[in-house]
Amino acid sequence: MIIDLHIHTKPISPCSNISPEQAINEAKKIGLDGIVFTEHNKIRSKEEISELQKKHDLLILQGNEFTTLQGDVLVYGSNNNTDDIISVQELREFVGNDGVFVAAAHPFREFLVVGIGALKLSIEDGANRPIFKFMDGIEINNGRVSDQANKFAFKVNKKLQLIGIGGSDAHELYEIGKVVTEFQNEIKNENDLVKELHASNFEVKKFRK
Repeated sequence: MIIDLHIHTKPISPCSNISPEQAINEAKKIGLDGIVFTEHNKIRSKEEISELQKKHDLLILQGNEFTTLQGDVLVYGSNNNTDDIISVQELREFVGNDGVFVAAAHPFREFLVVGIGALKLSIEDGANRPIFKFMDGIEINNGRVSDQANKFAFKVNKKLQLIGIGGSDAHELYEIGKVVTEFQNEIKNENDLVKELHASNFEVKKFRK
């Protein structure tokens, strides 16, 4: 199954220019089997997702992208919401450990602005960031950051031996499916998703140019 694990839609994510309906239709158009809405700090109601699921022949799941003091964090399998900006340790305590998968989102996005050379950051330095102590995985391929930043995240994750995930991080329609995750087994719900992420039964790949 080919799924985009990281999509933002309005109005919950005000930074996005995509509606849920537009995201679903675009995903179907380009051949995805499923999408995951990862709105900022909030999730939609189960009723709304259920209605969308009934209306469209596409797997529609939810995650969350929390803003923490140490960086952005993707959480799958949790229904918890918060508008507070908390530490990554507090977030981990907030969402718990059972039935969830927690990953650092685009952890080296700052390279878009200053570049690796300007930061003078080594793989060792990158791996020592406090955020990673509380993560199950790292987003090693994000559709909105530079190849340089993604490659650095891949190398850091290789050193840490966490689970590398990927997604488009779409905020615009044309970004959906830029980076996808191809799962070996069928995914039917968030529980399946979390299980397969922990088992690393997937491959992260570029899908849409």
